[in-house]
Amino acid sequence: MTINMRIIFFLLFLSLIVICGFLIGENFSNKNTKIVENSHQHFHEMLNLTPDQLDKLIPIEKKFSEQKALYEGQIHHANMELGDIMKREKAYTPAVKAAVEKVHVAMGLLQEATLIHFFDMRELLDENQARVLDNYVAEAMHGL
Repeated sequence: MTINMRIIFFLLFLSLIVICGFLIGENFSNKNTKIVENSHQHFHEMLNLTPDQLDKLIPIEKKFSEQKALYEGQIHHANMELGDIMKREKAYTPAVKAAVEKVHVAMGLLQEATLIHFFDMRELLDENQARVLDNYVAEAMHGL
C-alpha cells in the first residue's frame, strides 16, 4: 500500500470517528436537554411554592428563559460554524480549535446563567424548600 493510500485511509477513518463523535454528542445533548427541562418543572412542583413565591419567581424565570434561549442559540450557531470549518479544514487546525472554543464559551455562559438562576430562585425559598432544592440539584448534578 502506498503512502498516499495510507494517508487517504487515515483521513477517511479520522473523518468517520469525528462524525460518529458529533452524532453521539448530538444525541446526548438532545436527551440531556429534555431531562433538564423536565427536571426544572419537576422541582418547581416538588417545592410546593406559595402564591407569593410564584409571583416573585415570574421575573426570575423570564430572565432565565431569555438567557437560556440566547445561549442555546449561540451554541447552535457555534456548532454550525464548527461543522462548516471542519468540512473545509479536514484537520485539527487553529480555525477548528477556535471554533471549538467558541462552542465552549457559549456552553459556559449557559451553565453560569443556570447557576445564577438556581441561586436567585433559592433566595425565595424557606429553609425546608431550600434543602429540597439543594438535594434535588445535587442529585441531578451527580446524574442520579
